[in-house]
This record gives sequence, structure tokens and C-alpha cells, in this order.
Amino acid sequence: MRVEDENHEGAIYLAHHPVIREDKDTTKIRVVFDASAKGTGGFSLNDCMMIGPVLQPDLRSIIIRWRIHKFCVIGDIIKMYRQVRVTEDHANLQRIVWRNEESEEVKSYKLMRVTFGTAAAPYLAVRTLCQLAQEEAEEYPETASVIKNSFYVDDLMSGNEDIDKTKVMCEEIKMILRKGGFEMQKWSSNCDELLDFLQERECTMKEKLDIKLDKVIKILGLTWDRKDDRFKITVNLPEVEGPITKRSVLSDVARLFDPFGWLSPVVISAKILIQKLWICNLGWDDVLPPHLIEDWLRYRKELIHLQHISLPRWFNTTAQNLKDMEIHGFADASVNTYAAVVYLKVINNASIHVMIIASRTKVAPLKQISVPKLELCAAALLTELMSDVVDLLSIRKEKIFAWSDSTVVLSWLQSEPSRWRTFVANRVAEITRVLDNNHWNYVQSSDNPADLATRGIKAHDLANQDIWWSGPDWLKQIQIEKDRLEIPQTELESKNAFHSYFEGEPIWQRFSSLSKMKRVLAYCRRLLPNKGKKEKFLTVDEMNLIETRCVKFYQGQMYRQEVECLKKDGRVRSGSSLANLTPYLDEHGLLRVAGRLNNAEFLSTNTKHPIIIPAKQHVTRLIINDGHAKTLHGGVLQTMAFIRRKFWVINLKSAVRGFIRNCTTCIRDKAETKQQLMGQLPAPRVTPSRAFSSSGVDYAGPIQVRTSKGRGHKSSKGYICLFVCMSTKAIHLECVTDLTSQAFIAAFRRFVARRGHCSHLWSDNGTNFVGAAKELRRMFEVGKNNMAKEIAELLANDGTTWHFIPPKAPNFGGLWEAGVKSAKQHLSRISGATRLTYEEMTTLLAQIEACLNSRPLCQMDDTLETLDPLTPGHFLIGEPLIGLPENDYVNKNVNLLTRWQFIQNRIQNFWRRWQADYLQTLQQRYKWQRVVRSPSIGDIVIIKEEDLPPCKWLLGKIITLHPGSDKLVRVVSVRCKGNVVMKRPLSKLILLPIKPEPY
Repeated sequence: MRVEDENHEGAIYLAHHPVIREDKDTTKIRVVFDASAKGTGGFSLNDCMMIGPVLQPDLRSIIIRWRIHKFCVIGDIIKMYRQVRVTEDHANLQRIVWRNEESEEVKSYKLMRVTFGTAAAPYLAVRTLCQLAQEEAEEYPETASVIKNSFYVDDLMSGNEDIDKTKVMCEEIKMILRKGGFEMQKWSSNCDELLDFLQERECTMKEKLDIKLDKVIKILGLTWDRKDDRFKITVNLPEVEGPITKRSVLSDVARLFDPFGWLSPVVISAKILIQKLWICNLGWDDVLPPHLIEDWLRYRKELIHLQHISLPRWFNTTAQNLKDMEIHGFADASVNTYAAVVYLKVINNASIHVMIIASRTKVAPLKQISVPKLELCAAALLTELMSDVVDLLSIRKEKIFAWSDSTVVLSWLQSEPSRWRTFVANRVAEITRVLDNNHWNYVQSSDNPADLATRGIKAHDLANQDIWWSGPDWLKQIQIEKDRLEIPQTELESKNAFHSYFEGEPIWQRFSSLSKMKRVLAYCRRLLPNKGKKEKFLTVDEMNLIETRCVKFYQGQMYRQEVECLKKDGRVRSGSSLANLTPYLDEHGLLRVAGRLNNAEFLSTNTKHPIIIPAKQHVTRLIINDGHAKTLHGGVLQTMAFIRRKFWVINLKSAVRGFIRNCTTCIRDKAETKQQLMGQLPAPRVTPSRAFSSSGVDYAGPIQVRTSKGRGHKSSKGYICLFVCMSTKAIHLECVTDLTSQAFIAAFRRFVARRGHCSHLWSDNGTNFVGAAKELRRMFEVGKNNMAKEIAELLANDGTTWHFIPPKAPNFGGLWEAGVKSAKQHLSRISGATRLTYEEMTTLLAQIEACLNSRPLCQMDDTLETLDPLTPGHFLIGEPLIGLPENDYVNKNVNLLTRWQFIQNRIQNFWRRWQADYLQTLQQRYKWQRVVRSPSIGDIVIIKEEDLPPCKWLLGKIITLHPGSDKLVRVVSVRCKGNVVMKRPLSKLILLPIKPEPY
């Protein structure tokens, strides 16, 4: 890093911040530079920088090769990025500003080394390491190969089967890296002799290593115990805090780092759960359904048992004792998942060792496919996994064995891909391109370890599943029995075939539009041979021919006897339903009405002799639909008149009525919404409590408020904020200047200061209320965290619980809606068109508030008991706010205890009258007195919007019901176009008929 005061035209300044890692042994504070921060031009340095190609093997390849070595060694390069210098021109692209002390002047620096956080930094550092190995390859070929293939960025993972060769390798690695300015640190090994050697060379102090290496070591995300030379499983899940959401579940699942799939039988359950979350279509912060929460918590609790699992690092491969190595892979599938697992079989002179290398699992796609096809997908997955392992371990081709318990898949692999359908053919070709059919063998399901990864098991059972860690028992034999290598013959099963003929519905039954049916069938007819010259467009004759044949078919189905009688005798029987129409057959064989209008020459033939159409047929619906659409959704009589110009539909009037009753376009204009039975009053309405402890709030306006008196002073919009007590109906009015959340919070503070703390507040879903609720919650949390002394003192023991009524449901807030109506009546009668100043408006609102709080709570009669009716003012000051003043008792000696008892008795009397007189008036339901049918999930509805014409009302599907305390549904959640979910009351929904009513 160098100070650079000179401005440079192409200079880029990087933002930076520290990342503190207390668990790190060396670099506990790492400075991170944000090269992805966009500038004023909309681009960042990383946007304009190429990341470069991948130069090193992947993580799995490095660790698998590391497991071959009997004596292993690990280490990493000290501050690798900071050892690679960049050119002067490029250094100007990574400038920063910095000062060591607050009193110093901020200076500009340019970073002369590769900077962590830039897109190309990994490539530049690794490319430098590779260049160093390439330059030393001629003198140290083996060590140069280790540097190229055994480093993952700056982490070394290598070894050898000979301890002396391992020592030489370590020395040569240090020497080569020093030539490039790199130094190694944090050496570790499974061999104490090697650690002693490193100590003697003053690379690492043994005491430091012992302290560190007595415990498990984290290397590339894996946990390794160097003394036992075994991998261990660690599970670090935080405590469950807050609601269980999709975000929290995926965050916990991501903590299960399992690059080799050793934990697949347990992890597969998490993958299935994630698929269920996506099927539920939940948002990232939506709470999971109860049954999924229960499944997840049960699964999460089990994960702690994974810490009892360990497996050896070394494959037990030594050149002196090694006779042979084999690769065995197993594939399996179930309805929900498919999996593959690969094992290495090492045959030494005196022993046989079988160890798991890796496995992979996948969840079956949502589109359901057969289990044999999933088994084939598992075989393809196994082929891909085995291909990588075979290349790394240099296994001879004849020592590769693939196993499947599906005879169907094995028979597919024995044949040419072209013999099968596309799905099977593509995968068979993909598999046989890597592993021909000679490598595939049959295994029984009970001996297939991949079966555990497809059905899943509990975490506490995985450690004891020997078949998963070392394969089936017969795999430990030197020579596998020939019977196991034979694939069972799949013979065709002979079955008796029964052929049945079913005459399906005519093709025109599939259409919902008469014109579309005629066009499609007319084009289909053109495909028939010998139909003459084909015009570019459909002709009227072609369309009429299709209509004639369709109608003729239905007439033949419904009036077969009448047609036969007309052909034979020229008339129908007297008992026929068509006798009053005097039908006849025209030149096309269609039944028409003879009627009595032959002399009406001004009428067309179709009008005088309309075609007879049977009732309750699909063609009847198509004709009515066509007539209703061409009359622009006209009424019953208008649609009937249009149809009668050509067709005589039996029972036409009832058929048209039934069709219009189910027409969605007409429903939008004519259908009425329904109201459920009036619900129970909420508890705060019927429970005695201090005035305004439970309140509702609403806005009224706008009103015009002047800044001051006199000419030339402009007026601005103002609003009335109304608070109403849920139990006593007392009203508090505030004048606010706008509809922002800040203005409402100020009004709320004034309200609380004068009326006392409000524990529960109800309102509609206005944006100012929603924002205010968030702001008050934020203020409350700030107070609890001692971040602001004043707010903390105010909210230390308080907090307002905010309740929102359903959107677009003013009837849920009838109490404050009535208060708004009363306040606006007084305001309009007193002020009229006069524009008042803020002080005048505040004064007038206070007077209106006094009047409203002095109105009787219940009806009055002519008895003496009602001369002093109960009002909201009695619960505020003990009497109506606009009542006459009481006598002066200042100079009269009164016993204080007697006076206090008198006041308490008076207050209790108010509440007795409230319970006896007022509360009983709330008992009756003056409207919405019947229970209507509750909607069901899946019902299709139209969402009524008061400010939109019916043609723009949205169509939606009910996805959630929100029943009240009486189990009746008054509010539902509806999913609309664009996957938008709305909550609406029944009064805003028009239920569409799912099935058309029969005519």
C-alpha cells in the first residue's frame, strides 16, 4: 500500500470494512474490500473485470487424492494474496482512503498487491502459484506436480506412503514457494515424526502444534482428527429463535456441509422438506404450516447425533501390500428420491478394506414419473459420480462394477438406445457412453446401500449402518461369486388381452365457442381427400356445411323416431313432443318448423322455418353462447329474439336464463355480494375497562386549514384523526396536517398524554397506520435496548398492541366509521364553507368532541330515571361535558373518606347502568341475520373494487379461510393474477358457479 496524492483519471476507490473472526488462529481481523459496490455510473470494478479460468482441481478431487496417502500433511500459505504484486496502472484501480487516527488527515492510498474482494483475485494468486511450479518443474518435477494438483487456493493437502519422501516433499515445497515470496504456516500431519522434522527445520513450534492439533482440525470445511486420522462430523446449529420460516430452515440446512454425501441418508429428508416448502409457495419470511414445523423441529433435534460419526481418512493403499483395487457403485430410487453411492475396495496381501468414497442424492421432480424411470436417473447419476472417481484413482476398466436392483433398468441397458422412447433412450446413451453394459450387475434391494439414501433414516441410526459405510458383506470377499454378476433374465409376461370398443363423444363436444368449432372442423375437413380446390380462407359454404352436419347429428340422436316417421309417412306421430311445430325435413335432412308463417314473404327462410334444436345438449349451449355474445350480453328476451331468427330451441327461455345466470361477464354487473351472519362483538366492546384503554382510530377529511387570518394567506389540506373508546364510545378528536406516519404518531402522543395509555389500538389498513405501527414497534424496541433515554423512559413498561381489520372491510370498524359520520355532520353544520385557522379548527373539534361525548348511550323514554341519561362523559369526568356545573362544595367541610366512597360508588353506578342499559342494546342483530354458505378453498371469485368498473375487477382463487370465533367464515385470502395474495371480506367477493346449471 502506497500513499498516492496525485489524481488519476481512471482511478477507482474501494469501500472496505473489517471482518472479525475470533476462532482464527492467525488473522483474527481481515479487511474486506467491496469491489462490487457500484459507482455513479451504475458499474462496479467487478462488473468490468473477468474472473479468469479455473486452474486447480475441485475440492472433492483434492480430498480424494489426499486419502490415498498413508502419511499426510497439510498447511497453508501466509497471506497469499498479499504476496502477489500488480502493475502500477492496475494499482490505480484499487485505491482506498485511510487514516490511522481520527486527528489525522484522510489520505489516498493505492494497493500494490492482489486485493481480496476483487473478482480476479483468486485467479491471479493461483496463476502465480502455477507459474512458480511450472518454472521449477524441470528441477523438481514431482514437487511441482504437488503444487499444481494438491493446493486448493492457499491450502495444501498432500502426502506420501513413505515418510522420508514426505519430508523431502515438504522441504522442496517450502523452497520453491520462497522463490516466489510465499511462506507456509500451520503445518500439520498424522505423523509425529514428520512434525518433529518440521520443528527441527524451524517451520513450526511443536508446542504450538500440540496445543492446536490435540483437538480436531478444520480443513476445507471438513473436521479431521490427526491423532486418530479420522474424519469427524460437526453440527453447529444455533438455538431456535423467533418463528420458523422458509429462510430460517434453508439457513440451517445450509450449515450441513457434506461435499461427499456421507450423510445422504439423513440429509435427503431435509431436501424433501425443502421441496415441500416450495410446493406450499411460501414467502421467505412466511411462517411454516404447523405440520411442517413439527417435522422440521423433530428432524433438527436429531441432527446432534451426527457428531458420533467418524470414518477413516486413509484408504489403506500401500504399494508394498496392495494387490488390487476395485470401484463399486450402487444406484437406487424411490417415489420421492433417487441416489448413487460409490465404494473403494482395496485388496491387500492380508486384508480387504471397503470404504465409502462419495454419494449423491436428488429429489424426484414434481412432475410424477414412474419408478423405473427414476431408477434409470439414479443409474445416470451413478455413472457421472463413478466417472470422476475412476479418473482420480486410476482404476482399471475391468475393475469397475455398477449395481442396480432394477431389472427393468438393466434390460434397458442391454439394448440399443434407439429401441426405446426419448426419455429412456437419452439416458441409456449417456450411461453406456461411459460404462458399457458389461459393467452393470444386479443386486438385491436388501443388499443395496443406496436404498438408505432414498428412503432416509434417523440421524442416531446412521452411525450403526455398516452397509452404508462399507457396503454389503459379500463385497469384502476377495472374489465376488459369479451368480451375483449374472443379470436375471426378464421375460415377457403373457397376459390375456380383452379389447373393448368405446364410442367417445363427438369432437365438437370439446369446443366452448360455436364459431371456433366451425372453423376448426372446416380446416379438418380440408385434410380429407377429393374435396376439390382449397381456398386460402374458409368460405361461408364450408362453415355452413359443418354447422349442418353438427345439428343433424344431434337431431338424429334426440329425434330418431321423428326423423324415421317423416321419411316414411311425411309427418310425426300425434304424441310426439314436436307435433305442435309440424316439423318437416329439408333438402339437407334437417328438422325444421313448418309453422304457420308461410305467407310472411318479408321473412327469410330460416326465420319462417327455423331449425329445431333439442334441449340440454352441448350444441344448445354453443348456440346460446353465440347469440348472447352477438347481442353484447343482452338480456333474456334479446338473446331469444336473436336465436329465433335461425333456430327453434326447445325450452329456449329456461335455457337462456340458465346460461345468463352463469355468464361471468354478466355476473360482474348483476351479481350481489353476500354478508355472513353478524358476528359476536369483540371482547373490548363488552368488557368494562378504563376509557380509551382499548380504542379504534380512523381519519376523516380532507378539511381546509388556513395558516393564519387575513388576506393572502393560503390554506392547505388537513385531516381529522378520530379515536373512539371501544367500551364507552367516548371520542377524542385531533387535527393533523397530513397523512404521513409521523403526523399520526404526533397525534397519537397527544392522545395518550391526555387520555392515558392505550393498550390495544384497532384501525384499518391505511398506509399511514401500517407505517405508524412499524415505527411504534421500532421505538419500543429502541427503548428496551437503552438506545434513546427519553423513549426508553416513555416505553419502559408500555407498548401498544396494534390490530388491523381486514382490508376493504369497513363494517369491521363500524364503531369509528359511525364516529366519523357524527363528527363530520357537526363540522359541516357549524363551519360550512368557512376556512378556519389551525387554532380555530382545534377549538371547534374540541367542542364537537364535547358534544359527542355528551350524547346518550341508549334510547331515552319519559320516565324520571332517564332524565340524566348515561353518556361517554360520565366515564371521563363523571358527567356530560356540556352539562350544567354542580354546586360549589369548596367551603363546606366534608369527610374525605365519605367523599372518596361517594365518588367510588358513583363510578360503580355508571358501570352498573352501562351493563344494565347500554350493554343490552347491543344484543340484537338488526341486519345480516342469516348464516350463508361459507366459501371453500379452491372457489373461484371476482374481487369487487369500488373505484374500478366491473370489467376490471380481478379474478381470484380462494386459498385460505379465516373463520371467526363462531367458526363462520367472513374473511378469506385470495390469490390473483401475478401470484398476488389479497385478504378480503365476503362482502367484496362474488362467487362464480363452478359448474353451469342444466337448462
